[in-house]
Amino acid sequence: MLIGMLLCVIAGAPPGTRPAASKVVASSSPGMHKRWLFIWRDMSDPKEVDRVIARLPRAQADGYNGVVLSPNIPPAKAAELRLAAKQHGLDIVAIVMGNSPDRNYTEGVLSKDALFIPRDGIATFQPDNPTRLLNADFEAADSNHFKGWTLQDDEGVTTFADHENTHGGKTSLRMESIGKNEHRHARAAQQIELQPHRQYRLSFWVKTENMVPADPNVEVLTDDTQHSISFQTFHAEKTQDWTHYDLVFNSLDNTKGRLYLGSWNGKDGKLWWDDLTLEEIGLVNVLRRPGCPVTVRAESGMIYEEGRDYGKIVDPELHPYRAYHAPPPIRLTANSRIHDGDRLRVSYYHPLIVYQDRINSCLSEPKIFDEWAIGVKKANELLHPAAFLMSHDELRVVNQCALCQSKQMTPGKLLAWNVRKAAKIIRDIRPDASIWVWSDMFDPYHNAVDHFYAVNGTLKDSWKGLDKDVGIVNWNGGGLAKDSKFFADLGLKQVLSGYYDSDENGAAITKWIGATRGLSGIDGAMYTTWEDKYDAMDHWAQKAWGAAKTHQ
Repeated sequence: MLIGMLLCVIAGAPPGTRPAASKVVASSSPGMHKRWLFIWRDMSDPKEVDRVIARLPRAQADGYNGVVLSPNIPPAKAAELRLAAKQHGLDIVAIVMGNSPDRNYTEGVLSKDALFIPRDGIATFQPDNPTRLLNADFEAADSNHFKGWTLQDDEGVTTFADHENTHGGKTSLRMESIGKNEHRHARAAQQIELQPHRQYRLSFWVKTENMVPADPNVEVLTDDTQHSISFQTFHAEKTQDWTHYDLVFNSLDNTKGRLYLGSWNGKDGKLWWDDLTLEEIGLVNVLRRPGCPVTVRAESGMIYEEGRDYGKIVDPELHPYRAYHAPPPIRLTANSRIHDGDRLRVSYYHPLIVYQDRINSCLSEPKIFDEWAIGVKKANELLHPAAFLMSHDELRVVNQCALCQSKQMTPGKLLAWNVRKAAKIIRDIRPDASIWVWSDMFDPYHNAVDHFYAVNGTLKDSWKGLDKDVGIVNWNGGGLAKDSKFFADLGLKQVLSGYYDSDENGAAITKWIGATRGLSGIDGAMYTTWEDKYDAMDHWAQKAWGAAKTHQ
């Protein structure tokens, strides 16, 4: 889920993997008017459309009356899906308003006054205050103690100096038997110096052996360790040979930070670290759109002109989901006013990756709304859905680019403004269709809070952008009645988005429904799987709305 992920939507198990349902028998609990089945697969694949169609008879037998999916369906299959849904009594709910297909419209974070120096007509990045890690190759070890690392958990118990398994040099940091630590922590940390509002690259090598769980991580925190500066994670196998990783972050307004590496939830197995580097970088994944200007100036303050003094600055390898590659240079024009050896200060915007691949588009650029309107029109033409589900969820980088900042709104107010415009797009195209949105970014008990990832400011008041005609797909099952009461008090209808690939016997949705009993506007429930798991959809439906079990 994520505004901006180009939505890949998942269908269920292939035909034939489950016995067919017998005669359709399904009853529903009072108030469960929306009984939806969520599909998260790439619906541009005709085979995935076929899988959805094959699942509809079973869905009908289990009492479902809606199927939620991406409308990115081949036109040749759209009529077939519409007919099958109608025959089995299921409304179509189209997921709309994801990320822009133009990578430049990713929300960007400012890198300010990075130093570039030209030689022979090409200006390249030069770090003007290089950051240095201490003992980053782990060669300086006294027994199992690593010099320069101010925190090292359980020396000689879970953290060791290893002189046999190394990537480079004669020593690496080994972590093992992490479960011996009462908090299941094995960490090493040191303070680092940073330039505010600069782009940084962390590079390192990792090896694992029977690591359970395989969850090594590297984090950069504020100097007081209260908040994160870096948000990107990486994947490691349970057992793997030395593997290289690059993580990229922005220092934001920090002059110092705390670099941590290790495992925060380890148990068994072994984990090795070696050859870390931390360096400032420039123009990697530079974004070029109106709200993300690039400025090249002399240290004296003179602003140079793109096209006159230097060629257009473009990263030919721009890929917001890939953190690092060789940065593009700045090429001077034949008649440039810039000379070799001049010190140039370059300001630009770049994406931030959260977790392994999470990004989101800008909330302000007019092109985003134009693209959303095109998407809603296409979905309407192909499927004529009964409802639309807006993808405003898990927004982790907000109010950072120049355009968003120019609106002088908090992130919460900016999101409220955005979602009003989004809902109006749907109303203008399909005034009779219902409109729904994921709950988390409008929920003060979930993500509508302060200090949410790289959101620049508070997300409070985002819910003020929701009018009573926008329904909430509430996926914070852990909040139970607390979240649901908040939305009920706003007069909003809700669909409880449950299952989440773990509620096999329906116990969680039973508890959730029980906790919301007596609240107004609880209008239904949705079986939500992100892992293509549908074996429990009948048992879950029995608990959610009392569907009769009819499978033979």
